[in-house]
Amino acid sequence: MSDIKIQPSATGSGTVTITAPTTNTARVITLPDSAGTLLDENSSVPSANLTGTVVDARISALTASKLTGDLPAISGVNVTNVHAVNSGRKNWIINGDFQVSQRAAFTSATALTTSSVYHLDRFKSKHNNISGTVTHKLAQTVDGKVTNTMLLTATAGNSGRVEGVQQIEATQPFVSQTITFSAWVKSNSASSRLIIHQDGANIQTSSNQHTGGGAFELLKGTVTCAANSGNLYLYAGIQAAGTGNVAIANGHYFEMAFVQLELGSVATNFEHRSFGEELHLCQRYYEIIAKPTAADDSPYFGIGHGVKTDQINWYYDFKAEKRAPFTLIVNTVTNGYYGKNHSSEFNKNTLGVTMGHQSLHSIMGYMTNISGVAEQSTWTMQCNGAGCLIAVSAEL
Repeated sequence: MSDIKIQPSATGSGTVTITAPTTNTARVITLPDSAGTLLDENSSVPSANLTGTVVDARISALTASKLTGDLPAISGVNVTNVHAVNSGRKNWIINGDFQVSQRAAFTSATALTTSSVYHLDRFKSKHNNISGTVTHKLAQTVDGKVTNTMLLTATAGNSGRVEGVQQIEATQPFVSQTITFSAWVKSNSASSRLIIHQDGANIQTSSNQHTGGGAFELLKGTVTCAANSGNLYLYAGIQAAGTGNVAIANGHYFEMAFVQLELGSVATNFEHRSFGEELHLCQRYYEIIAKPTAADDSPYFGIGHGVKTDQINWYYDFKAEKRAPFTLIVNTVTNGYYGKNHSSEFNKNTLGVTMGHQSLHSIMGYMTNISGVAEQSTWTMQCNGAGCLIAVSAEL
């Protein structure tokens, strides 16, 4: 049987008292089978002794006074589901989750052309040397989340490509900076990829390629932009690493979601913005003033002013200030656009604008080649026809 020895200090004069707890239950203290010193609350544990599994901590019982000092550096690779704090917006891609489609629904396959055309907001798309379609798919499950996607499909095989592209307006924030681009992509072609093109330096950087296995995969790439990077373009599609043609079969497709471009060397979780915020960002480039819908087949679009006997000027304040001087887009519809008041009305097939008199936050258009307009009269402007459209574009 081992002995228990209590040894006094040869030099100390204090009295050490061991007090039993107030309990009716027997207590046992088992000492470790090794030499050493018992720890108190001020002791330090050597790092070599911190091994094994760490038990769960009760964070709710942790007070703010215990959290002091600087956190050590943490690799971004190990940080997920953390939202940026005091750092502003991180995703430079607009409409990267395809919430906004002002021009049309595109929920049915729409033919692509060999010229880049805007379909879903802020994304141009086209085919080269084949034929293809674009489709806006709603409420798809990607990476465990529900989102909209943009689907590009080849409808003929050849050496060619099918792609979507977004030009990023800002250039200065990326000069000599490291950026990361990413998207979740579903494809049956191993030539599916993302590409960043630096226009000024004429440098193309590709992401990893899709396996072609028909499931959603995270594609991503990182590049340090040149000092003369110039305009940045994000290409996404079935294409070569330098945005060139590849072998494409009829039925090959490229479906993308959660498209993101951010500063830094790590592809972080997609930054989701509300529909209202995303729409406002898109309207800086393209805004519909009036377009008949099933709910309103004759929408009003402005207030008219009889400026002279053969012309009514009309006024409209934009929902978002435009990034640059805009172009007025009006579909020609027989008698599609009206100026009305209580006793009179005028109609025309189209409308006009004099660009020298425009600001970036409003438009003054006109209806002309009419007769009998009283000067200083007031008019209500209205569309009348399913094919009517009034919009402005300040796209890059």
